[in-house]
Amino acid sequence: MIERVGTAVAWHAGTAQRVIRVTSPWVVLVPVGGALGIYLLHAIPAAIPYLDKDHAEFVSPIILAVGLVLAVCLAAWRREPYFDWLALFSLALFLRELHFRGTNTGFYIALVALIWWASHARERLEPFISSTRIASLLAAVLWTYFISKTFDRHLWDAEMAGGLSRDLFEENLEILGHVLWVALVVLSAFVEGAPTPPTPTPRA
Repeated sequence: MIERVGTAVAWHAGTAQRVIRVTSPWVVLVPVGGALGIYLLHAIPAAIPYLDKDHAEFVSPIILAVGLVLAVCLAAWRREPYFDWLALFSLALFLRELHFRGTNTGFYIALVALIWWASHARERLEPFISSTRIASLLAAVLWTYFISKTFDRHLWDAEMAGGLSRDLFEENLEILGHVLWVALVVLSAFVEGAPTPPTPTPRA
């Protein structure tokens, strides 16, 4: 039992190392740039109505619905397992944004399950999992969502002054994450899958 657990841990650690190697380190600056952009936009009176929570909650499901439709179409068109995974991830994000009871907890369960399966089946997700563009965009999405949650947890309340609020940054950083997710779905369509092995020619 201990040996099996050790093997599983080593496997998933190897997956993480593989993905980190191909991920651009610049992704850590994406939410920083996003927060700076939100701050600058908030200084423009005409932009303020488009940055409030009500507007964000209206726009977010629309953005994720676009990503979901595109991902489902790709899963139907491209038969690689990666696109099934992409469609399921898109569905989890979309359902979370609807804010039904239990969707938030359900999303985190789905997130762990999807990441665990992606690591477990990493060879079946090639060449996508080894693509710098795909890995970097996915990391940017997850990192941006994570930073947005730090505002939800009141970690930045001491810095909120001059009409700034945690909702301003949380909601709009989430929108940035949603847009990056749609970009990931679109970009995935242009990554060629693993070559299909030739069909043996029957002998006469």
